[in-house]
Amino acid sequence: MLFTRKIRLDPYLKKFIKYCKNKFGKNLTAIVIYGSYSLGYFNKRRSDYDLFIIFKDKVPRGKAEIKRKFPKIAIQYFMTTEELLNNTHFGHWTSYITLLKGGRILYTTKGFKKFLKKLKKKNLFEELIDIAGIEYKYQYERKELKKRKGFKAVKWALPSIRKRLQLLTYIRKHKLIWKIGKNIQLNKDILNKEERKFLLNLNKKLKNRSKNFNKKDEKRTIDILNKLNKEIIIKEFTLIK
Repeated sequence: MLFTRKIRLDPYLKKFIKYCKNKFGKNLTAIVIYGSYSLGYFNKRRSDYDLFIIFKDKVPRGKAEIKRKFPKIAIQYFMTTEELLNNTHFGHWTSYITLLKGGRILYTTKGFKKFLKKLKKKNLFEELIDIAGIEYKYQYERKELKKRKGFKAVKWALPSIRKRLQLLTYIRKHKLIWKIGKNIQLNKDILNKEERKFLLNLNKKLKNRSKNFNKKDEKRTIDILNKLNKEIIIKEFTLIK
């Protein structure tokens, strides 16, 4: 059973997949898309295609050429399956849950199906806990949020919070859940009523590509990020003990 489902390709993606199959041949293991295209708020004029491009044996040359030929392709991961497995720990939580729950398959092979099964069996609690890395990411994402306005801020804020809620759900409940609504529900003892309402509204803004994001929203986002970060660190120290 595949944990990441397939999705319909538009003409741009069909052309891109054909190019990659010809370019990389049997070394190409999978191409997975996530972000706006997989979540249903893709805008043909403004959105990029956020991708994992995954290889069997070694990472080939060709990344720069892809950027020239396909400027709307945003390559977030350009790795072998082994590199992705080794990279998956608390500090790289996003790739783990995106591949298993949030991403959608554009191109796949038998090798990728085996990789997903290995990834699902991986126990993150056995990995080294990168608390410093988590704190660094919080400071980075906080700084970047302050640079963004309108929908760009919405698009940055919601995923930053969502991945922390997902991680808390995994730590506290041993469950791997993508949807923010379910993660909010499972962590409602951490978030107060106003915070839960704010996050559900923020999720609606993301889906509707709303530009409505003011300084008050920015402050509320940063406060929630800070709260969730502290909870993650507390829970991880408990795991260490």
